[in-house]
Amino acid sequence: MAQFRPAGLSDEDTDSDDYGFYEKPIRNYNAYYSTKKKIEIDLQEAIINGNVEDVEKIVTGDLNNSVDIKLDSCWTPLMHACFHAQDKIVKYLLEMGADPNLHADSVTPIMAACSNSSASNDTILNIVNNLICKDCILNIGDKYGQTPLMRAISSSRVAVAQKLLDMNVNIEMRDQQGWTAIFWAAHHNQPEILEMLISKGGRLKEVDKSGRTVLDIANSHDYQNIVDILKKHLNVNDGDETEKTTFFDNEVKSWQDYYPGIEKGEKPNYSHEIPHFLYGMHCERLTPLIKNSGMDLRTFLLLEESDMIKLGIDMPYERQRLKRGLRSFHLRGWKLNAVSGLYTKKVENFSVLDCLTTLGNHLQQIYILEATLQYTLREYGRIQNQIKFEPPDSPILVKTKTAAKNMIKNINSIRREIRNMKYILNKISRNNPQPVDIISEPTAQEIAVGYLTEVVIVCSIGFLLYHAKNFIINSFKK
Repeated sequence: MAQFRPAGLSDEDTDSDDYGFYEKPIRNYNAYYSTKKKIEIDLQEAIINGNVEDVEKIVTGDLNNSVDIKLDSCWTPLMHACFHAQDKIVKYLLEMGADPNLHADSVTPIMAACSNSSASNDTILNIVNNLICKDCILNIGDKYGQTPLMRAISSSRVAVAQKLLDMNVNIEMRDQQGWTAIFWAAHHNQPEILEMLISKGGRLKEVDKSGRTVLDIANSHDYQNIVDILKKHLNVNDGDETEKTTFFDNEVKSWQDYYPGIEKGEKPNYSHEIPHFLYGMHCERLTPLIKNSGMDLRTFLLLEESDMIKLGIDMPYERQRLKRGLRSFHLRGWKLNAVSGLYTKKVENFSVLDCLTTLGNHLQQIYILEATLQYTLREYGRIQNQIKFEPPDSPILVKTKTAAKNMIKNINSIRREIRNMKYILNKISRNNPQPVDIISEPTAQEIAVGYLTEVVIVCSIGFLLYHAKNFIINSFKK
């Protein structure tokens, strides 16, 4: 008689007719993971002990040449080899295709190598040279903003610091407390490295986030040799207050500089402001990438992760840091003093130059305000589907409707200000006399009307910007 099995059973199951009422032996699904963990532990121990043969055996045999795995410590084999100064293993792993820029917790292999303070200088330098030959990134900071150069300084690696300087690393990158490489050299009492940094053009008059100079740091530790070096070079540079910028020309020389592109008949793009943003976000390394892309400020303020990847920003935590910095900027409110311009100046008369520079600032603020609006609309579009399913009396919908009414009110206010400004400008144009050969001095009445017109225009723009920016920030936060 044919035997029929209940659904779910197969011929591989037991022949008994208990139909699953009795428990079967528990299968061991952890055997694979236990074996994998043992392999990783053996590999890590082989690297720490410098056993090249065991490393080769594990990589080629057990791991099938997979050299970029994350071990139990979350570090890659290359990172362990760099940190423990196993130069032969580093060379082998790189030859096997290990990624010199693969990181863990924002630490890269070259950072790990430069952090070692116990191995010989020749060994660490050999490791750094091998990593550089494989195009490791040098101008990069960890989550604290510390660069490979800073770590080499703290580990007293003079030869490594010289190698990095020979590779033209950015010595003005800052960590979270606002320290550049020169601050690190002063703090760790490294006079030789300090001289090297100064010869590379390192700036000595910068201050950190606490308002301290490099000289203040040296004096606080009573490092007299460092103090003497700093004083010697500061005296030489006392008469030279001009600082050269590496990538952008940020110096404002005349009122035309408040209208970038006006002399060439071009629209302003404010690209010269981007280094200031990158500096504030601890992303100075990205300055050359931005410069070479020809990006304007608006495009920069609206960068998304896909755009960052196309630019060549390969490190995920760098992209995250930049995205967080852009979001913080768009959420930042403006104070009245920042946009009111001439309104807050306690003087009776305003020159034409005052009005031109203030209007130039307002033009830039309008430019940024438009980018913030685009950013807000983009973020709103991403959560629109979530709002759609809210109940009619939901607080979110009430806030959204209120924000919409306020937006319409502000748009109407902007239109009214535009009409008023257009009327004033047309009136000025009609009353302006035609040029003549003999130019007479303007009367007191004409001067008063001119000043009044300029002040009305500038103050109108200022108040408009102030209320518009605050409205956007409040709506976006809701």
